[in-house]
Amino acid sequence: MSVSRWEGIQQALQRFDIPAWLLYDFRGSNPFAAHVLGLPSNLHATRRWAVLIPAEGMPEKIVHRIEPHVLSGVEAQEHRYTTHHEWRALLDRWCRRYRRLAVEYSPEGALPMVSVLDAGTADLLRSLGAELLSSADVLQELVAVYTPDQLRQQAQTAQQLYDILMRGLEWLRERLLQGECPQEYALQGFLEEQLARAGLYTEHPPIVARTERAANPHYSPTPKDTAPIRPGDLVLVDIWAKPPEPSALYADITWMAYAGEEVPGRFADIFAVLCQARDRAVELIREAFHQQRPLAGYEVDRFVRTFLQAAGYGELFLHRTGHSLGTEVHGPGANLDDYETHDTRRLLPGTAVTVEPGLYQMGEFGMRTEIDVQIWSDGTVVLCPVPVQERIIPLLAWE
Repeated sequence: MSVSRWEGIQQALQRFDIPAWLLYDFRGSNPFAAHVLGLPSNLHATRRWAVLIPAEGMPEKIVHRIEPHVLSGVEAQEHRYTTHHEWRALLDRWCRRYRRLAVEYSPEGALPMVSVLDAGTADLLRSLGAELLSSADVLQELVAVYTPDQLRQQAQTAQQLYDILMRGLEWLRERLLQGECPQEYALQGFLEEQLARAGLYTEHPPIVARTERAANPHYSPTPKDTAPIRPGDLVLVDIWAKPPEPSALYADITWMAYAGEEVPGRFADIFAVLCQARDRAVELIREAFHQQRPLAGYEVDRFVRTFLQAAGYGELFLHRTGHSLGTEVHGPGANLDDYETHDTRRLLPGTAVTVEPGLYQMGEFGMRTEIDVQIWSDGTVVLCPVPVQERIIPLLAWE
């Protein structure tokens, strides 16, 4: 940890009126702590450790006497402990001095992504007189803001995913024209092969779902649970991946197709409403950054949900509007969510999110449109990939 790194963290603490930040870990329980401190991912630590970063002054650290090497790269005043009494006494000193401590905690678990502090340690800190604050806002600035090179890589990956997805739909089209009804799982396998050829990594295969199976937003075919794609079926394809480097960012897109020459009006009309909801969400984000107005994740979701409710489809929208993108497909930044959670974190320059409204009628159909939205350091909002889908693709009339 360099001095400039400490200064950046302390400036963030001062902006959010946080006296001190306590980073605590036990056997990898807090991956954010390791990320913030620049610790190796394969760190071998079997005992509790903690680092306290005050808004002003020298950081401090607590390590076990048999594992002083664990935080050897962290420039901070060191305290060592052996017994649980010593551990408690050192924490008590910090709690008495600062009273209000930011930790990886979210009141009532409202933001589960960042709420990793165990209940027992939270009880201990409170018993020592500490008021616990959520580190969510500071943490987002440190772990979910990316460099221009990372955003350029993400945009390039999104274009690769678009090309692969189009090849997959062409593969499906050819088989339908030959009178076949290929399995969802077969199309999924073709897409996986294309990802491997492109040198892209994903922790889970793409989603391929026909008409009624797409009504489950996270359905994904397996060798034992798959269905044929037949004439007259809707086809949902959701694909996400990244280059296999630790700092590479995921891209994540969804497109819709129809196994026929003309998309029925009932599907085309609903998809048109989804595209309007998506585009209005993007415009809301653009306007906020153009006006330099803070915009929280929940506000975007509430805006989209209100639009779909007014259009008569509110009850069919079963998930949040979008999620943070990062080195994991569900990143650590603000989600566009006032449904599954109430995400009060602001959207920040240097971050990326998906915008993916969807409508799902159980037993009948499901559809979704998904793009990646990047917010650059100057407030410019960039959409990936290009083009953005405006209509369901009629595969048998598609060139």
